[in-house]
Order: sequence, then structure tokens, then C-alpha cells
Amino acid sequence: MGLQALIFDVDGTVAETADLHRAAFNRAFAEHGLSWHWDREIFCQLAPVEFSLPKLRLFSVAMRRSGQRGVPSHSELATITKRKAQIFCQLVREGAAHLRPGVARLMQEALHEGLSVGAVSTSSRAETQALLVATLGFHNMHWITSLRTAEDAQVPTAERSLYKAVLDDFDIIGRRAFAIDDSASGALGATRNGIPVLATPSMYTASNAFESAVLTLSDLGQPAEPFTVISGKTYGHSCVSPALLRALSAQKSKAA
Repeated sequence: MGLQALIFDVDGTVAETADLHRAAFNRAFAEHGLSWHWDREIFCQLAPVEFSLPKLRLFSVAMRRSGQRGVPSHSELATITKRKAQIFCQLVREGAAHLRPGVARLMQEALHEGLSVGAVSTSSRAETQALLVATLGFHNMHWITSLRTAEDAQVPTAERSLYKAVLDDFDIIGRRAFAIDDSASGALGATRNGIPVLATPSMYTASNAFESAVLTLSDLGQPAEPFTVISGKTYGHSCVSPALLRALSAQKSKAA
């Protein structure tokens, strides 16, 4: 039957959001009276930790071990996490997030050709929906017919379980889908479900080794602004389209 669905990771893939999450954390810290401030170096070190609350818990343990006093309790960390999510939603509603090149175009082309579109995110459902509404527009949210977020994830295989949940929603097997993800961990989560992956590294994942991706590009590209190839073959295409993804899927099937 060939390709039947595209599954987009959201944070970092649909839009560059890492610094917005970081800013939201820092504002929540300030409101809570904490002297904590996460710069890009700290946030990059915490990036592999999935979900907001585990990030905070890991950081709080490090602060206690360093001798810092007044480190918030677990319940206080949960309160900070909720406030951080509210601040993030406010930031994206104010227009702080922007789609990465080619995202809306590819979704529209996929739908035009009868493909289903799904999305996964290890952020909360509220944050993810706020981001998608702010970037795609409220009336275009129906493009995404399966959305799985942190509330749906199974720890410790969060990203793998989210991709599996979308496959189940669409009632398809992995090779009938194609995933688009910005991180090596996300790409691995997809491939462990048999889903081929196109990687588009973001600000905090540019140094990742995308060994499981069949193609790694700077972005999805636009007709007037082609992508830059990082690794893999594009078969004469200069922007990502369903035709390119079908070609990649066919080649992967032959190799298998």
C-alpha cells in the first residue's frame, strides 16, 4: 500500500522552541523567588532528559549536592512546572514561535495526496496545542488527526511509545509511515517502531549523530529556498515532498 502517514515531532521540528521553554523556566524560577537561571549551556545538558518535571528534579538534586539552601521540595517543583507551562503557552500566543521552513507546505501536500498527519511531543498537551494553534492557526489544527503528548507517554521509553501510539491511532505498521524529527533520541524512538525517519536538526540538536535517519537535512525546504543536505540522498529533490518520502521509503524497503 505504500506510504500512508507522516508523523511530525513538534518541539524543535515544527518550530524552534527550546529557547522559549528555557525562557519560560527562567521566568517561573524568578516568580518562585529562586536565583536559578538556565543559560543555553545548562539547558543543553538537560535536553536529553524528557519532560519538564524530571529536568527540574535532576537540577534540584545537583543544587542540593552543591550545598545550595532553600531548594524546592518535590511538590514545589511540580508547582513550578505547571507555572512554566502557563508561561510557555503565553509566549507562543504572543507570537514568539514560528514554523520552520516547509512544515505547513508539507502537511498540506500530504493531506492533498490522501496521507494522514500525526504529531508527537514530550511537552504537555496544553503546551503542544497552544504551539500548534499559534503556528498553524486554529482552523488548520484539523490537519493533525492524531496528537500524542507527554500525558500519553510511557516512561522510560517516552518517544518510542508516542510514535507507537500514533501508529495505533492510524492502524498502520511502521513502514507505512514516515517520521520527521529534530533529535537523535526521537529518531531512534521512531525507528524502533519500524518507522523511517527524516531528521531536521534544531538549535540544540545540531551536534546529534542521526545514525538511524535515512536522510538528514537543514530543514524541509521551500521551492525558492532549498534545503541543505547534511547526509543521505535526495533523488533530485530540493524541498521535501510526499514524492521524496515515498522514494526514500521504497529505497529503505529494498535495502531491508
